[in-house]
Amino acid sequence: MPRFGSTSPKMDEVFKSHPKPEIIKELITARRLRAIDILQNQIPTKIVEIQKLIDQEEDPSSPFYKGQVFQVAYTDPKVLQPSELTQGSQPNGEGEQGKEKLVLPQDITKPEAKDGEGLRMGPHWFEVVQVNPVQVKCMEIVTQELEDLHMLAQDLKVWLEIEIPVVEDGNSFGADVQAHLISQLTDAYKKSNSMQNGVRAHHGDRLKLAMDWAKFPNFHDFVGAIATSDRFDHFLLRSYLRSILTLYGGLLTKFERNWSKVINPKGSHETGGMY
Repeated sequence: MPRFGSTSPKMDEVFKSHPKPEIIKELITARRLRAIDILQNQIPTKIVEIQKLIDQEEDPSSPFYKGQVFQVAYTDPKVLQPSELTQGSQPNGEGEQGKEKLVLPQDITKPEAKDGEGLRMGPHWFEVVQVNPVQVKCMEIVTQELEDLHMLAQDLKVWLEIEIPVVEDGNSFGADVQAHLISQLTDAYKKSNSMQNGVRAHHGDRLKLAMDWAKFPNFHDFVGAIATSDRFDHFLLRSYLRSILTLYGGLLTKFERNWSKVINPKGSHETGGMY
């Protein structure tokens, strides 16, 4: 015996007797307010902010200064030993570098009475390659901008998705414009994700190079390999700023130039099909 007897449930009444009609109305109201704020305030503000970051390429005090790639952080990476970074080892096997602790496992090094440098106990010394502080600062700024771009694009997409009118034959140009803008918003936050992957690859690339450097310390090309990798990453972040600006500018102009079709996709003579 079927669970619902001999007849299947009828579906034609599902939306005629809506149990919670206020849910969609409240959602549309909230999303419209959010879209208005994004289009009127947040995207224009972001465009100004990104342009200022790009202008900082001419400012020597900025991490985005194009001359940063000629500074020591980018030109002279070093593999250092703990003895070059600390004033001495602590009893617990840890050394101090400013406020940072360097872990010195006892099974890798141990004190040597003659010179105090320690004996080589493991497969290699406990090498230290310091981070590039300028690059890290650039990454923090660009990553935040990419996260903001992703969320703003998604919020606009949420709003447009729930505003799409009834699908019917003919007179659908406005709806096609909405669909195109949804596609553009989807493309924007996918590109932001791709760029974030590019940002976070910086540490992974340096890690791989430094691991090989620790294995083959006499192979001097590793200095140049890390330097050129860092330089490319700095160039990449500056390029990302321009990509973010392009996405914001493109979205804002497309919405503004097609606004009548976005808010009134059916082209009625009333104040608007959506508003």
